[in-house]
Amino acid sequence: METKTSEAVLKQYFLQGCKAEGTFRIGLEVEHFVLNRKNHKPMAFNGKEGVAGLMESLAPNYPEKHMEDGAVISLESDDILITLEPGCQIEISTAPFASVEKTVNLYHGARAQIEEKLEPLGYALAAEGYLPYGRAEDVALIPKQRYQCMDEYFKNTGIYGKNMMRATAACHVSVDYFSEADFVKKYRLAWLLNPLLAFLTENVSAFEDEPFTGHLLRDRIWQGVDAARTGVCPDLFEESFGFGAYARWLLNVPVIVVNEGGHYKYEPEKTIGDCFETYGSGEDLIRHYLSMVFPDIRLKQFIEIRSADSMPELYVRAYCCLIKGIFSDTETVERMLKVLPQRIEAIDGAKECLKKDGYGAMVYGQQIDRLLLWILREAAANLGKDEAEMLKFWYPLVENKVSIQGVNEK
Repeated sequence: METKTSEAVLKQYFLQGCKAEGTFRIGLEVEHFVLNRKNHKPMAFNGKEGVAGLMESLAPNYPEKHMEDGAVISLESDDILITLEPGCQIEISTAPFASVEKTVNLYHGARAQIEEKLEPLGYALAAEGYLPYGRAEDVALIPKQRYQCMDEYFKNTGIYGKNMMRATAACHVSVDYFSEADFVKKYRLAWLLNPLLAFLTENVSAFEDEPFTGHLLRDRIWQGVDAARTGVCPDLFEESFGFGAYARWLLNVPVIVVNEGGHYKYEPEKTIGDCFETYGSGEDLIRHYLSMVFPDIRLKQFIEIRSADSMPELYVRAYCCLIKGIFSDTETVERMLKVLPQRIEAIDGAKECLKKDGYGAMVYGQQIDRLLLWILREAAANLGKDEAEMLKFWYPLVENKVSIQGVNEK
């Protein structure tokens, strides 16, 4: 299959993701560390008190159980997906809904089920952006072929592959798009807001068992994994940007690993475009290809905003309200785009300023606290009373110029 045909297949796949206008929904993914309450060590994979056993004990609650090498690696119902991440982190994902309350309540219920199983074992879920105790090198990968291949590959592409896989946890929120033009606007705005959202939601207490007092740690780690799959699509602000441009960028990214007939095959030399020719373009394969790129803002059949650290449920709810308030209203998206500088260099510059100066940073020509208050006001104007009320939990952070960790310390 030629690259042009591969691009057309991907464009059609993305077009099929367009939702009917007026049916805006958000989906949620929250990753968690599983830590021993006494010694703070991460739960191992094997054994009666391991993550494999935990997943097996949860299986009766879910109609679908996915196995690999004899172990449960994910559990699924109509509304919830529980997956194991590389370092035994547990990710809870919800189906997309218009209601933040429904979305977060589903997350809450799934988390409560897990915590009920963990309590007698002496473990608990921890929601932070980086492993709060210990070092990445002390965390073993789960025995999943895909992760073993990725771990081997990242040894040669950057300095933080080990840290990313074993010791990071995030909160992702996905939003719908109604057309290719709507995708372009929302995708551009999500990238421009990404440094602000990452800064507002940062929630890291330690890095490699040492107190962490800097900013945007997860961004530093992800950008140090593999530049070929973590950057911005170079055509982001070109007039021609759309599904085709994203597809062309995707097709040139090295694939690392391909799932062929239920077995993962290590393909370090092939691009995703090469794999279209070798392995085809079935929907399962396309979903796999899309999952092998890690930009801060990722396109599937929705826009995945990967900016936030994992954080306590109160902030997860407030964050969902913030994202909904911004991206659910077309006029708000267009108005915010007119205010912000549409240049990739500006996004990179915003990140660097925030890492260096924190709340003293000037971002897009404005003081960071003023910009954060601006996006909160824009979001509140598009929310109902209860959802707008949830945004109040962000104000103490901005007013006191602290992170989630800083608020909790007070």
